[in-house]
Amino acid sequence: MSAGLAACAPGRYLQETGGDFNGTWSMRWCDQTGLQADCSELAPFTPHDMTVRATARGDLDGDGDEDALAVIERDADRAASSPRGLLLLNRDPGGSLREAINSPNAILCRKCGGMMGEPLQGIRIGHGDFTLRFEGGSRELWSSEYRFEYSRDRDLWLLTQIVHDGFDRADGKAAKRQLIASDFGEVSLEHFDPEDYPANALP
Repeated sequence: MSAGLAACAPGRYLQETGGDFNGTWSMRWCDQTGLQADCSELAPFTPHDMTVRATARGDLDGDGDEDALAVIERDADRAASSPRGLLLLNRDPGGSLREAINSPNAILCRKCGGMMGEPLQGIRIGHGDFTLRFEGGSRELWSSEYRFEYSRDRDLWLLTQIVHDGFDRADGKAAKRQLIASDFGEVSLEHFDPEDYPANALP
């Protein structure tokens, strides 16, 4: 099972990309037909001074129903240089969404992609896991994927894998670096900040 990313603000289309994890990455803007209602449903969960920027849906906790992720941000000026939040919403037995986690720094700022622009390039939801993908750079291009898995016995979403890729457009050198939990320790989604694990595949 997979889910794409739907951005809730006008802007450029992001290219569909592949990664080391199974699934596909996609993005659509919320001003496209049918998406505004999707984003509006999640708006009540956002703080009063924030808006929904993007959404993704799928079975986040592996119980067979559809949960949701919402990327939230402040106004455009502040979002340009400030980290953005990620809300994780679970479906309760009655079929309603409820907030499970608010991770205030989980999404890089809009300008953190450098000359490449918006760094958030995809969210893929699997069966009890999800992955965030960021890209950026200028001469040296980079991408980072952060995979989280649900720990049912602890009711936590934990970072389990990081994959950094780099490519130097001037000399054609490419590199990849993969990390697992034993490399970075226990990191819960609630306290995750991608700035703590920056792309560093290229020397």
